[in-house]
Amino acid sequence: MTHERGNYDRRTAEHQNGDAHVEFSRGTRGALVATGAALLSGLLVAASFLWFELYPVAWFAFVPLLVTALRARTPAAAARLGWLSGLATNLPAFYWLVYTIHVFGGFPYLLAGVVYALLTAFTALQFAAFTWFAYQARVFALWPVAVAAAWVSLEYWFPNLFPWRLANSQMHALRLIQSGDLAGPYLLSFVMVWWAAGLAAAYMRRRFSLLVGPATALAALWCYGWYRLPQVETAIERAPGMRVALVQGNVGIAEKGDIRYFEVNLEKYRQLSRAVQQDVDLLVWPETVHQEWIPAEAQTLVGKENPFPELATDLIFGGLAYRFVGSDKVEQLNSAFWMQPGGRLAGRYDKRILMPFGEYIPGGELVPAVYALSPATGRLTAGKEERVFALGNGARVGQLICFEDIVGTMPRKTTRAGANVLVTILNDAWYGDSAAPYQHQALAIWRAIENRRYLLRGSNTGVTSIVDAAGRVRAEGRLFTEEVVRGEAKLLEETTVYGAVGDGLAWVASMATAVACFVVWRRRSVPRTSTALASTSGTA
Repeated sequence: MTHERGNYDRRTAEHQNGDAHVEFSRGTRGALVATGAALLSGLLVAASFLWFELYPVAWFAFVPLLVTALRARTPAAAARLGWLSGLATNLPAFYWLVYTIHVFGGFPYLLAGVVYALLTAFTALQFAAFTWFAYQARVFALWPVAVAAAWVSLEYWFPNLFPWRLANSQMHALRLIQSGDLAGPYLLSFVMVWWAAGLAAAYMRRRFSLLVGPATALAALWCYGWYRLPQVETAIERAPGMRVALVQGNVGIAEKGDIRYFEVNLEKYRQLSRAVQQDVDLLVWPETVHQEWIPAEAQTLVGKENPFPELATDLIFGGLAYRFVGSDKVEQLNSAFWMQPGGRLAGRYDKRILMPFGEYIPGGELVPAVYALSPATGRLTAGKEERVFALGNGARVGQLICFEDIVGTMPRKTTRAGANVLVTILNDAWYGDSAAPYQHQALAIWRAIENRRYLLRGSNTGVTSIVDAAGRVRAEGRLFTEEVVRGEAKLLEETTVYGAVGDGLAWVASMATAVACFVVWRRRSVPRTSTALASTSGTA
């Protein structure tokens, strides 16, 4: 009897160990699948920003991530999956930041890589918050709508150094991006995530009727673009024009910062401009092309202060201004100058959004010693208000500098101040020969659509371009070439819904998400099995 009982106990133990091994294998396999799905979603988002021709991919990118987030065992597990997806998005999509941190901030490559890794780990938290909310919001019958609102809220509030929106991947979907004059990129981002969340929910619940809502919204956006685009084209045809020449001198980073090349660099721009200035109404030179410090109160430029003594038309050029504040402080400004023939300065605009770790170090005024870590970083002061240059040919130029054409608020305010054409001067040489200049342009074209204005982008090394009021690139230069991009900028007086209400949709989405979070908090004791999209098998 004792021998038989021993055999029974041994067989029972072996069976239990086998069951545990099977359960462990299933759990490990499920975790690997979930991790792979999260990484796949991130790589798909990255691909749509590295190759804009792949824009349809962005409509499906979030599906694997959302399915695995719904199947996660806990909210923390869902957040971890989102964080991994954020890493898979940001690391490849914005790889150029390592080079930028190195050359712009003067950090050694190793330290630049560490900064980039830390920055990427932080920006991936946007995705972690997204999947955490997606998991918690399973209690809502309208889960896909709630998820889309949460993503738009994160797009609006999360402090990304490079403030991309999912809709920025759609620059080749001409009819869809026309919705920008209603709500900026946020409406299209909302519909894109609603569609992806609808697909995830339909797969989980086997109810494809959940796709009716997002499919209808997508059709409505396409129909709006189909209706609105001819109206914009008609306005463009009827509007008066201004002949412009955007001069791209292709001055490298080393030459641009070397005092021995200052005159050589300027001569490149003079030579390119002499050939065309008699045939255009406006010349545009890029950001900080002129390295002589100019007093902020200057009204006429003479001697070395005048970058183009032979000027025969209006010129907007980037330079450096300074002014004394009190008896012992000098403010340094990154400025755009409007100069007329004879060296007369008719206007100046000071850059309002400065690049951290290049033009200033956040907190550097409180702890000046941090500047020793990045000696190449400037100590510039931000401008305080928009400027509109009223040229004599009827053009009212809304001036922007560099990063400011990827932030919707500032061009909107400039347009409301009376601008009928937008001009950005920039220097994207800091990004090297990478995807960054094209990503910058993909974000910037939304400013033309939102305000229904032509956007002229004068760059030192590219991408120099003329973007029309429908978001189409009418003329474009190449990267790292000496050339002049010429064309006509139409002077439009259109008003838009976005011009009136700004980022109202993002605020509505934020308030709805805040209410949803409150409801989730109040219902945190609801059993998992009663949730609308609960899964019986966790995988992470």
